[in-house]
Amino acid sequence: MAAAAPPVIDASPLRRLQIHLFSDAPAPQGELGGEVVVLSAPGESRECVEIARRIRFEAERGVPFDKMAVLLRAPAPYRTHIQEALRRAGIPAHFAQGTVRPDPSGRALLALLACAAEKLSARRFSEYLSLGEVPDATAAGAPPPPTPATERWVPPDVDFIPESLASNPTNLDENTEGFSSDGDAVDFNQPIPPDPEAAPVVGGSLRAPRHWEQLLVNAAVIGGRERWARRLDGLKRELELDLEALDDPDEPAAERIKKSIASLASLKTYALPLLDALADLPQSAPWGVWIDRLSALATRALRNPERVLSVLAELLPMASVGPVNLREVRLVLSRRLTELVARASERKFGRVFVAPIDAARGLAFDVVFVPGLAEKLFPQKVMEDPLLRDEDRKRIDPGLETNEERVAGERLALRIAVGAARERVYLSYPRVDMDQSRPRVPSFYGLEVMRAVEGRLPGFDELARRAEESGEARIGWPAPPKHEDAIDEAEHDLALLERLFQKPEEQTIGTARYLLSANAHLARALRFRARRWIPSWTSADGLAKPIPEAQKALTSHLFTARSYSPTALQAFAACPYKFFMHAIHRLGPQRRPDAIEEMDALQRGSLVHEAQFEVLADLRDAGLLPVTKDNLEMARERLDGVLSRVAERYYDELAPAIDRVWDDTVGQIRADLREWLRRSAEEPSERAWTPWRFELSFGLTDRRAKDPGSQNAPAALDCGVLLRGSIDLVERSATGALRATDYKTGKQRAQKGAIVGGGETLQPVFYALALEKLFPDSKVDSGRLYYCTSTGGFESVPIALTSEARASANEVIGIIREAVEGGFLPAAPAEKACEMCDYQLVCGPYEELRSARKRPEALVKLRRLRDLP
Repeated sequence: MAAAAPPVIDASPLRRLQIHLFSDAPAPQGELGGEVVVLSAPGESRECVEIARRIRFEAERGVPFDKMAVLLRAPAPYRTHIQEALRRAGIPAHFAQGTVRPDPSGRALLALLACAAEKLSARRFSEYLSLGEVPDATAAGAPPPPTPATERWVPPDVDFIPESLASNPTNLDENTEGFSSDGDAVDFNQPIPPDPEAAPVVGGSLRAPRHWEQLLVNAAVIGGRERWARRLDGLKRELELDLEALDDPDEPAAERIKKSIASLASLKTYALPLLDALADLPQSAPWGVWIDRLSALATRALRNPERVLSVLAELLPMASVGPVNLREVRLVLSRRLTELVARASERKFGRVFVAPIDAARGLAFDVVFVPGLAEKLFPQKVMEDPLLRDEDRKRIDPGLETNEERVAGERLALRIAVGAARERVYLSYPRVDMDQSRPRVPSFYGLEVMRAVEGRLPGFDELARRAEESGEARIGWPAPPKHEDAIDEAEHDLALLERLFQKPEEQTIGTARYLLSANAHLARALRFRARRWIPSWTSADGLAKPIPEAQKALTSHLFTARSYSPTALQAFAACPYKFFMHAIHRLGPQRRPDAIEEMDALQRGSLVHEAQFEVLADLRDAGLLPVTKDNLEMARERLDGVLSRVAERYYDELAPAIDRVWDDTVGQIRADLREWLRRSAEEPSERAWTPWRFELSFGLTDRRAKDPGSQNAPAALDCGVLLRGSIDLVERSATGALRATDYKTGKQRAQKGAIVGGGETLQPVFYALALEKLFPDSKVDSGRLYYCTSTGGFESVPIALTSEARASANEVIGIIREAVEGGFLPAAPAEKACEMCDYQLVCGPYEELRSARKRPEALVKLRRLRDLP
């Protein structure tokens, strides 16, 4: 005999849910109707947007805002998203536990503690400076002295929490502590009003001069108290030597160096006492000692230490607990100091109630929203205490919580949430984990909701499908299907555009034109983007068709007005816009004061060049040039000594993190340099040339490691350019002819027989032409590239200074000069030039594709340059 079907009772879906949720008795059959809505969205942020949309629907239906509530089981992952979604939708809200905002003073102290934990890291100290919490210094420029201990106490934040919340500590677990809250609807677009008592400028200097971070990079401080003092003193000596090397002490460069020295002195006076205080922090101590030390540090290092002192006051009852180390102190303080919790407003009327579920006990609302119905969110993961297992808990005290009570607590939370609804309840979950980029499954609580309302238990696939259909939120387009349902202007515009994309073009002309007049920034961005893809060259393609002011500014960068290096000129062939950014704007990647794991190509090349310069100078002074088979061993001994000294300097500057990797790299360099010496002594072609000048510079006034024959003025070449640079090696033959050699430490890229290599190999020819101007009485034979390491195979690429080479140089300079004078330096990269370009973040990933669609006639001369041998 077939089992009888469950009875169907005359009750609303919401009432059936409230009665039969987690009930052992079979639930009657029915439909969800409109009173119980289950929906999903791609991620917590979109889920909160959908909640805001449903709140607006309910408000249009006539439900007051203060008759609606958003009840959260896991506030931590939702606090920022729900606040942002309600702000976008213009919905006033009452956050029962206040809002969370960044706390600059707390983050500044945490940066200092991280600095101490990382051996006085310069990067962490720079982070502290960037937060704008540097206090007024004393007259001597040092940090202010610590406030007396009797004056440091500030009432803890808990003293200001409303009694109704303080009496309910169950909300303050790891998922609800510091929950986002806000009493009033705050317009976060409004600037923070200035504090008249805290002027950002003191005595004409910023609190944290903007040059300090750059000085830390230039000094390569990296970390360590002794290293801080030594590297800052070393940078000061370098700046003083640069100042002494100037011919005119009144020139602008001298004033710039003097300002750097003054900024360096102020940095040292301010930073070193703070570093001493950080170095003196105990390795391990009771909380009372830590609170005393950190409160003293806060009054010295923070402009507004009250918030930090308040948090430390909360920890005073733990004074006798310990000892604890710095890692544990940071762990405890990080969650309390990273964000600032603003108190909830006392005005609840006319606002949506947003709170943890426990705060809704005894309350009733017409409409309730319950987000987060996904695995590990609601219900939260239930686990035994690893230190006190459930069996031990039952034996010690039956009142101690076990897994049974934890599971019952999770079920009770859902009962409280749905029980607070009088007319409708929305249950939702995020179907995508945006942090880990993986799908999420609905909680089995969602299945229980369906069972309680419909009288049957669906599968997870059916639940997910029905929730997705109810939500209509799509991961690929952050807008609703209908623009009338948008919560703000951005969603309205996106929803409208999606509908336009689905229609024939003739039906959409002019429909979205209102966007151009509604937002001037959007109009400019759209026009800029469109110009980049049209065939004609426009101002959106780099420097093309400049305005008169820009054209005037270029006059100071003409070849007759300033000097250029061959390296800067080479950038033009790779991409004219790269030349513009590198040689004219002089922009480059930001350097960070961090310890390295291994040398990059630039650092390795610098070390090799410096070692070659010093060893050649040493061999010249010892009368061991040219190197021959007879004196090769003595030359190798001197090479080993020089390389050891240079490597020691670089070790001190770069502070490698792994000594073994560093030693292996230096060993490889040593082997390459010893082979370079051997080849110089044994190859017949090399014995014909005697090293004469090393690091012969011209036009480089700030270079101290240079040949005595160097000159400060640039070389005025006949092809029409003022050239500056430094020739690695000038060699002289028995007949008195000269040869310019440029050492390369990478792979061989220049082909034998090349002259300028399509504009990308200019050093040999241009350095040879410069030698003619520097030594007009000598004959210049050639220039060459010498790949002086095993990576380049010790290959030599000589380029004779023939009439063809001179003609190529004239053509290169003529093409680049015309582009600069005409203000036409577009983003037109050579093939694969963008792959290793430092400016790819500026241009984007599609510049090579875009430039290929442009009119080619404007690039005829650029292509001619790239075709030069």
